[in-house]
Amino acid sequence: MTIQDSAIQTASKKIGFVHLGCPKNLVDTEQMLGLLNKAGHTIVGDESEADVMVVNTCSFIDKAQEESVRNLVHLAEAGKKIIITGCLSQKYQGDLLDLIPEADAVVGTGDMEKIVDVVNRVNRGERVISITQDPEYILEDDTQRMHITVGSYVYVKIAEGCDYRCSFCIIPSMRGDFRSRNPKSIVEDAKRYAEKGVSEIILVGQDTTSYGKDLDYSLPKLLRDLNDVDGLQWIRFLYAYPNLVSDELLDTIAECDKVVKYMDCPLQHMHPEVLRLMRRPVMDHVAFVDRVRSRIPNVKIRTGLIVGFPGETEAHFDYLLETVEQAQFDRLGVFEYSDVEGAHSKGLQGKVPKREIKRRRNAVMELQQGIALRKNQALIGSTVDVLVDTADPNRNTFEGRTQWDAPEIDNLVLGKGPAVPGEIVSVRVESVTPYDLKGTALFD
Repeated sequence: MTIQDSAIQTASKKIGFVHLGCPKNLVDTEQMLGLLNKAGHTIVGDESEADVMVVNTCSFIDKAQEESVRNLVHLAEAGKKIIITGCLSQKYQGDLLDLIPEADAVVGTGDMEKIVDVVNRVNRGERVISITQDPEYILEDDTQRMHITVGSYVYVKIAEGCDYRCSFCIIPSMRGDFRSRNPKSIVEDAKRYAEKGVSEIILVGQDTTSYGKDLDYSLPKLLRDLNDVDGLQWIRFLYAYPNLVSDELLDTIAECDKVVKYMDCPLQHMHPEVLRLMRRPVMDHVAFVDRVRSRIPNVKIRTGLIVGFPGETEAHFDYLLETVEQAQFDRLGVFEYSDVEGAHSKGLQGKVPKREIKRRRNAVMELQQGIALRKNQALIGSTVDVLVDTADPNRNTFEGRTQWDAPEIDNLVLGKGPAVPGEIVSVRVESVTPYDLKGTALFD
């Protein structure tokens, strides 16, 4: 019996969803929604109406895992049928049904395409464990996806898994080894989104810079193919693994008019000794930043850093601060280190006290706020192109982003004037904060 046949023989149910975690997880959530919708189930936004709740979890760091557990406990107390999917399921597997006895099923990261069958079995009274030990699943057909975020932009997953083994990360154990999605299916998706009026596609994966290495293809080739898609206005990719940023990639970004002049490259730390402990590339980060800026005119660079990693001394941290000052990153996020079950770093010596970790994070953020404010102040009086994400016609205001800002991560532009979500408008910058630009839309 096929999954489709099984769905026909099972009464349709009202399915509620809780999505947690990163944009990559969001794509998985939307894919499962689409499969369930096609099978005849009704997707509801109000959990009180749902017969079954599917919770797509995250467990990348402890805080994400705690959020996942809080949501599961809440739904259990509400008496809902619960299907747990995503990283938490892959990490704890069948043990989750013992830890959360109210749960009816667990579905791993390599079994998302089986969600219809799992829901049907749960509706028949079964408790289900659907976990592939070494995930190999890769999205190839996005046509069934049910979007909950389509507007001015949409995320497109281009790869799954990761071949790197950073000591603080457990993604390979939850998502498997790296594998690329077929480029033709990505381009076809881009064409469909452009036809629907989506202005920006954002390419995501655990390691986008490795894209194509298993297909005799490459990220630069993909960007150039996407740049030829009619109707698209912006193309963005997240994230760039630093030692895989080739001159070909930088030149592609510079030459393709639709590829935004923005690079998100999580460097994690600056000091060579800490980087070795992290199992990350050791490199001259200031030279790296200079190289990116020299090959891509008007580029903005974002990075992410971890402070308080085991073994990070005060001297290591001072080095990090000095490098941030020299590099003058345009965008920067700082994360406090915390042990993650299953990660190699949990067993390292030299743990930094939590209070000191918070102090170090605050010190980096204070430094970066000054840098960010100065960079934004330099834009006052200039005109920038802004992609409108939301608009309030009653107040004659809108919110959007420049090409240098990824959604829900970077700066916002708070604009005055009539605007429609999805359009790109010119805005004269009138005032700024470290993280926002404020201005008025200019029209002919």
